[in-house]
Amino acid sequence: MKVGVQKLLCVVAIAGLGQGCTGSKALRDPELRRRAANVAIVEPKDLQGRPYTVLGEVSAATCTSGMYRTNYSPAALQEMLKGEAASLHADAVTQITCGEGGVRMECWTSYECRGDAIRWEPETAGTQPAPAEASSTEESTAPRDGT
Repeated sequence: MKVGVQKLLCVVAIAGLGQGCTGSKALRDPELRRRAANVAIVEPKDLQGRPYTVLGEVSAATCTSGMYRTNYSPAALQEMLKGEAASLHADAVTQITCGEGGVRMECWTSYECRGDAIRWEPETAGTQPAPAEASSTEESTAPRDGT
């Protein structure tokens, strides 16, 4: 009887380990998939001058050896990052870095990408007068010589 229970536990454990390899939640949820399609990958140099809020870190990984070995490219992992960012209602993912991820529960070595999910801040145009407008306003309200 003990052998039967041990086999059952092994089957349950293996099935549980496979959960991490079943794919992104964004592929199974239509609303999440639509949001993920609109998430951009943004280079750090393109962030300058555009205000944003970091919503959190997102990550995606794949096995490079072991039972669940996969051959995802960094570009495919970045698409997975977009799905994770969509679950945070992000507009973009930036500051992405990829590399060897080490040992994970379902594999001996992994390749991993991490990035920041961000939301763009609303534009604040019109809250301050442009420099040309400020100088013309000052001139019109300043007292003139001889009047």
